[in-house]
Amino acid sequence: MLSLMNARFASWITIAAAAALPLARSAAADPWLLAPGDHYYQLGGSYFSADSYHRLGGDRAPLDGGGLHEEKAVYSYNEFGWKKSRTLILGFPYLSVTRRGGAASAGSGRTETGFGDLLAGVRWRLHEGPAALSLETDWIAPLGYDSDLSPRLGDGSSSISGALQYGMPVASRGFLELEGGYRYFLYPKSPTDQMLAGATLGIWLGRSLLIAGRYEGKFGGSSGDTIYRALPGDAVPGTTDDQITTHLAGPVLVYRVDDHIDLIGGSMHTASAKNALHIDRFYVAVAMKQTRLNRLQGLLGGTR
Repeated sequence: MLSLMNARFASWITIAAAAALPLARSAAADPWLLAPGDHYYQLGGSYFSADSYHRLGGDRAPLDGGGLHEEKAVYSYNEFGWKKSRTLILGFPYLSVTRRGGAASAGSGRTETGFGDLLAGVRWRLHEGPAALSLETDWIAPLGYDSDLSPRLGDGSSSISGALQYGMPVASRGFLELEGGYRYFLYPKSPTDQMLAGATLGIWLGRSLLIAGRYEGKFGGSSGDTIYRALPGDAVPGTTDDQITTHLAGPVLVYRVDDHIDLIGGSMHTASAKNALHIDRFYVAVAMKQTRLNRLQGLLGGTR
């Protein structure tokens, strides 16, 4: 009985780790840079609950021991125009994560609350114009939570990433953004490194309403080790820190009140995954900004 309880406890840690997402960024990272002195502040909240995960083969199964993984978050994402060719990025979430065991209605489960993973980065301009190309480098690090707890509030490990971002207008009605990069985890007990991919297509319906579709992909590789390497705890068989892969997609709605305020709503859903929770996440946010970008230059643009 004790070994079964320990296995389930370890598996909860595994599932929580596989669920970790960059909550501090609810939308695409725009390739167009803010001008020096301009800024973009986004404050939002998100929610999801999951009762299943995707195994190594991609098939979907109930959480080990049943029950639910539930997550509520308030997040802040900020960009600051620093120099002509550089934008600073800062974001962080405040989370409440609960793991309920057994039936969905059984007890209150265990809850961890606090700050998740810090996002700090710089975006560098490579080319600017109607079509733009930039390079973003990010550092993601735990904000003081205990990475051995279950459930936990983030990846439990620092990482660095780099991504090329390309954006272009689509006729006179919208824009297309593409990005690709690599994320490197700094500690041996972390998930293996990941290739990153993303795409956003936004179309304006009238002067104030933007509808967009967003895709985010993370492709986990194998460590190449012959030793079985599990996420924290030796949990669900086959759920290792290798090949943690997720493909998320969802809609984004933006109501542009004026040049300084956006109201944002959207969701992200798991299309396919390996070693990760099945996620249906919903979020709302308000953005306050000072920008010289136009309406065809991404989600940070104005009304021009």
